[in-house]
Amino acid sequence: MKLAFLTLVTLYLVGRVGGLSTCKTLDLEMVKKKRIEAIRGQILSKLRMAKEPESEPEEEGEKIPETLLSLYNSTVELNEEQQQSRDQHASLQQDDEEYFAKVVHKFSMTHKTKETKNSTEYQIFFNMTEIRSSVIDYRLLSSAELRFYVMSVSVSPQDSEQRLELYKVTGDQTRYLDFHFVSNQNAKRWFSFDVTQTVKEWIQGTEDEQAFQLKFYCGCGQIMENFNFRISGLLDRGDQGTLSKITQRPHILAMSLPSDGISSASSRRKRQADPTADETCTEKTETCCMRKLYIDFRKDLGWKWIHKPKGYYANYCMGSCTYIWNAENKYSQILALYKHHNPGASAQPCCVPQLFDPLPIIYYVGRQHKVEQLSNMIVKSCKCS
Repeated sequence: MKLAFLTLVTLYLVGRVGGLSTCKTLDLEMVKKKRIEAIRGQILSKLRMAKEPESEPEEEGEKIPETLLSLYNSTVELNEEQQQSRDQHASLQQDDEEYFAKVVHKFSMTHKTKETKNSTEYQIFFNMTEIRSSVIDYRLLSSAELRFYVMSVSVSPQDSEQRLELYKVTGDQTRYLDFHFVSNQNAKRWFSFDVTQTVKEWIQGTEDEQAFQLKFYCGCGQIMENFNFRISGLLDRGDQGTLSKITQRPHILAMSLPSDGISSASSRRKRQADPTADETCTEKTETCCMRKLYIDFRKDLGWKWIHKPKGYYANYCMGSCTYIWNAENKYSQILALYKHHNPGASAQPCCVPQLFDPLPIIYYVGRQHKVEQLSNMIVKSCKCS
């Protein structure tokens, strides 16, 4: 009797495990089927087709014109180049940390602003001790803008405008960063330069003070121009109020993650250092990630009218974003409180695509070959949003 009872318990447990495994497989298979059907409609919609074209047997053996084949190959190569460039210059604004708020900082220039060479150059100095105390790690910095206010402009009609250039000062050397054109129409307005990368380099250094240089473009053999406009805070006249001097002084406006986000930033940097290290799911991954899904046009969609490519990795996003609730930080407390007071609402993010790549194809309709590029067809990464 005891042996029979143990046998029944064992069979029950085995059945439970098999059921869980089957359930998970069915869920994934259902997601794949829905993704494939969505792609079918997506491609037809992008090609402005009400239904898939009917292919004739003789069309399958037709040779693709060399001009179209060359056009297709060039498009593929261009997409690969753009993808590599995007991976190398990936913006931090596209990371999962964007779900959370940023800390805003304003770093005004120090009083050591200097005028050199008879008003043809200005150097704007900043206190690095102040900046490092606010942004303790360069990996936390999301953005930094150098801003200054142009008060009055008196550019001569024949000149029409002046090209103002920004340089990073390193010892006795300078490095060009960016430029703006200033004309008479630019009076009483703010100008901004993106200096994120430069400020990151400063934070990693040890200097107590760093500087930018403003000067005009000077062609070969030309005389260096003087400033034909006044920037608030740079050698202002004494008749201006104290409040105006403070609020309109050149400054760096920066945004950063809170200091407790440094571990996430570290993981992000590792991913950026190795562009091939994507967040593709493994068999055991339960959190939000990208799952590989290859679409074979003939086998999965039953299509013979697309000549190239034979198929592609469409991929899809799947997984939980519940890590936000489990995190022992102030964000989870705020979200939990929101959920408590709004039981009908959902503050929990979903796993959605983050980056897409296009898909160029060669297809034929009515015995005519065409090359077209379908936008946002390949899921490259996912995020919680």
